[in-house]
Amino acid sequence: MKQYYFISGLPRSGSTLLSAILRQNPEFYADISSPVESLTGSAIDIISDNEVNLTYSEDQRKNLIQGIFEGYYSHVDKPIIFDTCRGWTKRTSFLQSLFPYTKILCPVRDIASILNSFELILSRNPFYKKEWAENCDNVFERCDSLMDPSIGLLSKPWIYLKQGYALSPEMIHFIEYENLCKYPEETMRGVYEFLEKPYYSHDFENVEYSNENYDKACNLKNLHTVKRKVEYNPPRNILPPEIVKKVKGLNMEFWKENSNPDIEIIEKLKKKFIEYK
Repeated sequence: MKQYYFISGLPRSGSTLLSAILRQNPEFYADISSPVESLTGSAIDIISDNEVNLTYSEDQRKNLIQGIFEGYYSHVDKPIIFDTCRGWTKRTSFLQSLFPYTKILCPVRDIASILNSFELILSRNPFYKKEWAENCDNVFERCDSLMDPSIGLLSKPWIYLKQGYALSPEMIHFIEYENLCKYPEETMRGVYEFLEKPYYSHDFENVEYSNENYDKACNLKNLHTVKRKVEYNPPRNILPPEIVKKVKGLNMEFWKENSNPDIEIIEKLKKKFIEYK
């Protein structure tokens, strides 16, 4: 029987890198975003809108939804599967009902850096159409579009994440992008500790991954390409200072307000390594 865990969080924050690292573990399967979250949502809508809605038992409903997971991942022979979708954090109660043991790994990053990452993608793909940049002919309009509470590719996952953490904080583990790049060993040990799984010794010098077909569907090149070595290379900031100032003033990084288990675990493990040496 497969076990299901989840990767959610914010865009441009390292979820592809996290999946590439997790895939090294022979017990784990992880990849980029799947349609499972939307498929289960559609199934619930169909059942609920059906004229015989009340004839479905709770067990029947669960079995139908679990069948979507089993069917979608029937080709995978790994015992532990990480399904990736930004929408999972809005459905923590749903996931707990299906898989009481489950948890969600949530890569995060400061909002200004995420906006900057989107702009860098545009600058590297000048001859390709960009979904989030339609009808936006300047950086100010593009950032406003990404931050639109109703349709924004950044704002919606942020709202889902805030909702999920408020409802089910015990399910969610924040992974700061910079920590994952600067301290991959310590950060991944924190992930395994949170998942309550035995640690697998990852090779952070050889973590390559790309998905050309998915990127073609997004009409962008190298959108989900991971470099071989895990390291932090600070990206060049190309956002106007007005945008950076405005975004920083919003103080949207709520995961930093309380105790951050990611940082705490890193510091604890660093002390252990120093003592060992």
